[in-house]
Amino acid sequence: MQKRIYKAVKEGRLRTAKKLAKLLNRSHSAIVLGVRKVTTDNKGRKTAGVDLKTALTKPAKVKLVKEILDKVHKGWHKYKAKPAKRVMIPKSNGKRRPLGIPTISDRAMQMVTKMALEPYYEARFESCSYGFRPAMSIHDAIDDIFKCLSLQSKWIRDADIKGCFDNLDHKFLLKQIDTHWVPIVKQWLKAGLITVLINLLLEPV
Repeated sequence: MQKRIYKAVKEGRLRTAKKLAKLLNRSHSAIVLGVRKVTTDNKGRKTAGVDLKTALTKPAKVKLVKEILDKVHKGWHKYKAKPAKRVMIPKSNGKRRPLGIPTISDRAMQMVTKMALEPYYEARFESCSYGFRPAMSIHDAIDDIFKCLSLQSKWIRDADIKGCFDNLDHKFLLKQIDTHWVPIVKQWLKAGLITVLINLLLEPV
């Protein structure tokens, strides 16, 4: 189904691609796979969100599948995203990086939505863009740079955006998304954060 969405976008059949994406988003198989990814395959599967819930047992996973199916089929107006739990992750330079951890239910909803939207936008991204994309890594970028430099000498510009994700323009971002998915993506952007008290207690003296 994802390949069909990708092909439809490449061929300019955007209406067909949108219909397929909606169909995938509501698919029982896609929801089961999405739940498996966040509850079994993901390294952070044991980490709970603000509701302190996980889904590590088979009955809990089945319950989560039914919950996501119910929310997807009833429509976005029946869904309410919870705030993410903010924890501080140590960095190599001794500082800490803030990380937001959604609830396991929100993570499953995000995964299912990602599965539907990813092939649609993958077909439209530049081939030289390597960040946060499936089957692409920093090694691919290095190979591309090496090939360019082997032909002739060129300047290389290295830049970083400070607090990139904290400073993204939400209005601009939502304009890039099809209107069908705007309500649910907007909920995730506006859900907010709750800092866990233990993080404050662990701050170095």
